[in-house]
Parts: sequence; structure tokens; C-alpha cells
Amino acid sequence: MILKQFLDDTSKTFTYILAAAEGKDAIIIDPVLEGVDDYLQFLGSHNLRLIKALDTHIHADHFTGLSRLRELTKCMIIASQESAVELASQRIKDGDSLEVDGFELKAIYTPGHTIESYCFYTQGFIFTGDTLFIRGNGRTDFQNGSAKQLYESITQKLFILPADTVVCPGHDYKGENFSTIGREIEQNPRLAGKTCEEFIEIMNNLNLPNPKLMDVAVPANLKTGTGLKESLHKSIIFNRSDLENIKHSFLLVDLREAAEIGKTGMLPGAVHIPYKDLIHAIGDPNSSLMQAYNKGDMIIFYCAYGERSALAIKIAKENKLEKVGHLDGGFHKGNT
Repeated sequence: MILKQFLDDTSKTFTYILAAAEGKDAIIIDPVLEGVDDYLQFLGSHNLRLIKALDTHIHADHFTGLSRLRELTKCMIIASQESAVELASQRIKDGDSLEVDGFELKAIYTPGHTIESYCFYTQGFIFTGDTLFIRGNGRTDFQNGSAKQLYESITQKLFILPADTVVCPGHDYKGENFSTIGREIEQNPRLAGKTCEEFIEIMNNLNLPNPKLMDVAVPANLKTGTGLKESLHKSIIFNRSDLENIKHSFLLVDLREAAEIGKTGMLPGAVHIPYKDLIHAIGDPNSSLMQAYNKGDMIIFYCAYGERSALAIKIAKENKLEKVGHLDGGFHKGNT
């Protein structure tokens, strides 16, 4: 397994790229805007294709690199159902698994630092964001933080993991890179042997200044995912109700992943081509997509919320497919 850790010197933020092996699909966790070039260089040098990108929470101390990575790589942006980001390719909840070409990341909801904080577990590694640091933890005094929730998240969801689970934190301020769950249970000064009440008392008396970028970083990071559909104003955009009145023949293409479809089903008559496989389908003259397009059908993409389908239009047009459109707001807009 490839696990690459990057450190942003300004905010002391750790970013992680994970992949099963060279030449596989990859995911990135907590990218920083200023680090995008370094991430792309690493991906290229290991022949990795970035297909998913996520933040563990809404960051207040740096600008996220999610939108820039999506612009450059057409990766999916993943966000939690608790997150207030305005648009994402896929929304996840506690217990969901993200599949990435040979391994899975399990999403663990860990509110406390912020209301939308998540940790992610795979193969003996836990990516803790600002929930748990090396002999420390994230603050709880803004963004709907709660010391009680953070204590419960750490002790009831993280400290139950095997002791040798490697802790991959979201920040480091002491010159260390990794820890383990067992080490944090025994040595974390805010948590080792502490009751919830004692932890709350510690957190309530930190008296830390707000992050310098907080007033601009939080609003900017909440905008992650927007702007894509607006840039496609010349594209054909349908509402669900339009489908019954289209006079010419068309093919509906569901870009969601199998796990998403398993929960909600598909629109009648649609074919399933996961977004990550779209470029292969466009390049295959025998695919259902290209067979339909070559006989004159319009291709209408849809996904969960409209971001993947907007990206699909860009990919299609870059490959000289012009008769393409997508459903405004995706599958869920017509089912809520």
C-alpha cells in the first residue's frame, strides 16, 4: 500500500495520499491549496490516478485544495452529510465505506472539534484530522465544537480500535509524524486516565487565539464544489420532469457508485457507468454509451447531486461528444 504524508509548513497540516499500489486509483485526505503541485508531482511519479478527495472537516487555518484538484484532475469531492459545503460529488455518513481500487476507507463520525468532523480507517491506519493529535487533540471552542462530544468521539470510537492502529493526525506541532492508538491511550496528557469532566475542564481553559485565516478560510472552504455547473451555462441541463417530454431518443447514464445505487435504485431505463469508468466507456466503441451516441442518441448524465454529471459533460466535450446534457441537481433533487 502507498501512504504518502505531506506537511504544510505554514499551518502544520498533514495531507495524505493513499493507493493500493503504483498504477492504481488514489484518494487524498485534507489537501492544502498551496500543496497541489506537490501532490500532482507525486501522483504522476507513481502513475496514480486521483479519483477521490476529501477533507476531514471544514478547515479554519488554511484554504483547502479540493476545488483546485477537481479542476485539474476531475476527481470526485467527498463530503459528509453533516457538512455545510455547498456542493459535493458524494455525501457520506457514519459507517459508510469509500472504495478506492483495492482498498476501502471506513467513515467514522467524530464530532467535537467541529460538528462535521470525520475520521477514516483502513488496514490498520486511522486518519484522525483534528479529532486526535499526537499527545493532543483539536480545539473545541468554535465551529459548533463540543468538548463533551470530542471526548466521547475519541474514547468511544477511536480508543476502541486495536492498540497497534497507526494514528495519522491532521496536524503536528511537535515534530512527529505518526503515533498509535495504544500510545495515545497511555500517554495523551489530555485523555490518559481523564474523566469526561476533567477533559472538559482542560479544554475550557486553553484560551487559544483564533486561527489567523479563520474569518476568510471557513467561508471559502464552505464554497468547495461550487462554480462547476455555472461554468457550463452553454450545456443542456434538464429537470427530472423534462425527461417525459423529450422528443428525441436519449440514453440516461447513472454515474453513481454501486453502493449508492443499492440504497436508492436507478431511474427507469438508465445504464450504470460509474464516474471513475466514464473515460474508458467513451474510449470503447462497444460500450453502451458510445453505441447509443453513435446511433444518434443524446447522452444525459446524472449522479447524486449534479457535480459528477457536470464533470462528465466536460470530459465528454473534451472527447468531442457534443450531444450531452445532465440532470440539474442530480438524482436526489427529484427525490426529496
